[in-house]
Amino acid sequence: MLRKTLVLLALVAAVIPASAQAKFLQFGMNEEEVKAVVKDYLLKNPEIVKEAMDNYAAKEAEMKKQAAIAKLKTHRAALERDPKTPVLGNPDGDITIVEFFDYNCGYCKLMFPKVWEYVQNDGNIRWVLKDMPSLGETSTSAAKAGLAAEKQGKYFEMHQAMITHKGSLTEEDIVAYAKQVGLDMKKFEADRKDKALDGILRANRTLAGKFEFFGIPDFIIGDFISHGAMMGDELDTNVTAIREKAAK
Repeated sequence: MLRKTLVLLALVAAVIPASAQAKFLQFGMNEEEVKAVVKDYLLKNPEIVKEAMDNYAAKEAEMKKQAAIAKLKTHRAALERDPKTPVLGNPDGDITIVEFFDYNCGYCKLMFPKVWEYVQNDGNIRWVLKDMPSLGETSTSAAKAGLAAEKQGKYFEMHQAMITHKGSLTEEDIVAYAKQVGLDMKKFEADRKDKALDGILRANRTLAGKFEFFGIPDFIIGDFISHGAMMGDELDTNVTAIREKAAK
């Protein structure tokens, strides 16, 4: 009983000014009396509740943001500089965009032309593509196909073919695209069966889990994280902000 009363008093102290508190902070005041005063005050000043909730939400969001930034600092090398992860654009670019994606993901397909056009027009961006197959067996098969194509210097061609495919990929689609982009099919089939690819995909999932990336796509640009497709100007806004900060 005493603990509940103290909690209520703490709430009152947080939302009710001292002049109002003086009305009921008296020796011997019981819990029901405290509740009545709090209820009366909040009913007369409902904006206090919204203000408190907004402040709490803002503080919670900032805490999560800072925690994510700390994680980014810790795992920056794994995110941006893993030699096993394919890179499009300028490998020596001053800005790195990291994307976790799935070849069968509609939003990933939607983002590809937007990001690729931006990367090409800019000319100084590294686009790091981390496979996170989540939508069935052909997602995993496609991920391994892309990584196998990398071994023949045909990653972009294979990636573009699969990510722009309308609808979900089939095994037949994947093989057809491999032939279409000119891969050595014997080497391709051997490379995508390499157990090392399982390790790459497992490492990607583990890394994604550290940032609670359970859906796709997910983008990282500097300290900015987008859980889902970037439908606005997030791409340009964050690239520009990083460069402006570096120029100071």
